[in-house]
Amino acid sequence: MNIFELPGRIGLAPMAGVTDFPFRRICFEFGAEFAFTEMISAKSVLMNLEINQQYLPRSEEKGKVIIQLFGSDPYEIAEAARMVEDQGLWVDLNAGCPVAKVVKRGAGSGLLRDLEHFRKVVRALRGAVKRCSVKTRLGWDKDEFEKIYSILVEEGVDVIFVHGRTAKQMYSGKAKWRIYNPGIVPLYISGDLYTVEDIKTALEESGATGAIVARGAIGNPWIFSGDRAPEPMERLVIIKRHLDYLHQEYGDYGAVVFRKFVAGYTKGLPHAREFREKVMKLRTVEEVKNEFEAYFRNFSNQATRFLDTGGMYDENIPG
Repeated sequence: MNIFELPGRIGLAPMAGVTDFPFRRICFEFGAEFAFTEMISAKSVLMNLEINQQYLPRSEEKGKVIIQLFGSDPYEIAEAARMVEDQGLWVDLNAGCPVAKVVKRGAGSGLLRDLEHFRKVVRALRGAVKRCSVKTRLGWDKDEFEKIYSILVEEGVDVIFVHGRTAKQMYSGKAKWRIYNPGIVPLYISGDLYTVEDIKTALEESGATGAIVARGAIGNPWIFSGDRAPEPMERLVIIKRHLDYLHQEYGDYGAVVFRKFVAGYTKGLPHAREFREKVMKLRTVEEVKNEFEAYFRNFSNQATRFLDTGGMYDENIPG
């Protein structure tokens, strides 16, 4: 693979429970050039579990979405990858998730505890598909990215995505952007990208081909546009559209799914804490919409003044 075959420079990173079809759709509308599915268990693919249809790319986004698999068995990863590769851009191996229930199975960043086994899993994936990538961390409990990078290059991986923390760090501390990157294959940087300026700095420090935005996109999809953050009533339109997409996908359960986005969409706005507590109890999408409409109308003039003065509003919206 060469750089001209890549889907773009800035994309949406995979996040379990977050990067579903409705959120990918919103991020694409704001300029994300590509995205990932939520991570999908290789074993569940082999079992033909019907729920995976919800996670896999839809026909209209097939050319922009990478399918991410997780697992620790080389055979399962290879066979699952064969089964799904034609349904998206290509298949990515998750070697970065630090969550305990994934790691204890030896999957996600648990693969980084044994780099020889990690190599076997990568080799199996590479031999099964036309194109593949790996999303990794810097190492298990210390920075071994130079060694990890060498393994990935030797095994013929087409693209590397790296989060600049070790698995043991989880999400603590500051992500490292100045990383080992000899430029042999395209490399995308991730971690602590909350603003357009963060993305620019991370690209400069890493020399990366591009970047993928994770938590920094939650409730902040306009990070992909490079424009100013929307004013309150503009933000309301975006929120309602996101809720419409969730309702189309999940019905009223979309109100529950939306809860993880509420903090991001209201960060820095007046009386946000009290409002969030109220919204978290709502059970229908229409109720959530009505509450947001009332909330934004009540303070829109005040919030606009804060935007003009830079007093209350914080444009650096983290996820």
